[in-house]
Amino acid sequence: MTEAYAWADHRIFEAATGPGGKALLFGTDHASLFALDGSTRDVLARWRQRESIDLRKAPSPDREVLEALRDALVLVPAGPRRRPAPMDPANIPLGTLVLEVAQACNLRCAYCYAGGGSFGGESRLMRPELARRAARHLVESSGDLPQVTLVLFGGEPLLNLSALRAAVLEAEAAAREAGKRLVVSLTTNGTRFTPTLLDFLREHRVGITVSIDGPPDIHDANRRYAGGRDRGTYADVVEGLKLLRTHTSRPPAARVTLTPGQWSRIPEVFEHVLGLGFLEVGIAPVSPVTAGLLPTIEQDEALFAGFSRLARQFQQEAAEGRVLPFSNLLDLLARLHVGRVKSSPCGAGLGYLAMDAEGRFFLCHRLAGEDEFQVGNLDAGIDHAKIRTCLADQPAARAQACRACWARSLCAGGCHYENHLRETQLGLPPGGSCDFIRRWLEIGIRVYADLCRDPDNPVLAFLGRRADG
Repeated sequence: MTEAYAWADHRIFEAATGPGGKALLFGTDHASLFALDGSTRDVLARWRQRESIDLRKAPSPDREVLEALRDALVLVPAGPRRRPAPMDPANIPLGTLVLEVAQACNLRCAYCYAGGGSFGGESRLMRPELARRAARHLVESSGDLPQVTLVLFGGEPLLNLSALRAAVLEAEAAAREAGKRLVVSLTTNGTRFTPTLLDFLREHRVGITVSIDGPPDIHDANRRYAGGRDRGTYADVVEGLKLLRTHTSRPPAARVTLTPGQWSRIPEVFEHVLGLGFLEVGIAPVSPVTAGLLPTIEQDEALFAGFSRLARQFQQEAAEGRVLPFSNLLDLLARLHVGRVKSSPCGAGLGYLAMDAEGRFFLCHRLAGEDEFQVGNLDAGIDHAKIRTCLADQPAARAQACRACWARSLCAGGCHYENHLRETQLGLPPGGSCDFIRRWLEIGIRVYADLCRDPDNPVLAFLGRRADG
């Protein structure tokens, strides 16, 4: 067994201010984390500049620290290191299918990336028979996976209840025949709930996410009815939530989207939405579908300040053993907890696809309607060669910067859609959102390290369950 080791790529975060703060060493390739006290820092100072380290020759106290760093994969066997080969989409079974059952919407949101729900074409609804075929295709294409996920999406999916019901019932039948677990989720604007529909969603255990953007003035500025009903939707969404609570047992999740001018109100928005009874709240900065939605430096700072404040609030709650249901931070902490690294930004094309109302497959739901990201159709099947091309082309502009970035194992280059908007449609230089991403990831790393100071904290167990799905 080799005793010669070299330093893997890593970054040291200096101790944060406040009691008990320690410097942290983050291993880039494996998202490993190591708390550094004074004696450990001394060991690092003695050994960190060496290109090769023979653990047998290290003095005993130093060797203990170096062996711990080896176990954390910060020290790795010396010698050439091969980069892992990119995943071949043809070898990854389909596990999640987003069905755009309604490429139409009764709203006209100020920031809509889907062109009012139609994704750049004419408004259209998926035929129930096509929905059934798509649901069965998901199960039959899932290989040995024990679980499949069907996502009902739009536009506004509740504009097409016949296809929605057809997809759910067929997916249940196919999953039952195959002995698989089925997870079904629905994303809706919350304006079209009825008792009959909600009874169906409850009976079939459909998870619900509602788009809501905060207090009435923010929500109604963003999310308005289409056509002659040009008014805000906040009051109707709140009424829909009341109806939902009387017909379902599980609270919905909230999806918040905020424009740059609203980022200074992030903590207020979070508290307001959480107070409406949501299970958890995720906040998304708006996608820059036009140059007018690109933020200023001051707005970027407001976004970071808002997320930072919620992270501090999370720490305060966690110190008492409680979970603040801020989805953005929970997702990051769960990945850190299980050491889950990214070789790609998301699952797009790698076991995850979207299908539009005409049966065409796309790399993801946000890229639907973009012909260059169409990757087959229900009749001809999935075009894995096209997926390979898309996944190779998208990160090419950022490849060199990503290889040198300490955050690559947690980010892997960022959202394909966001990069496409910024770099292709708006002509911005690559990596425009990298600084925010790195700063946000550092906050998550510090929050997680703080949690780990008490290994019995129930929040850690919660993160483990979340990571397991």
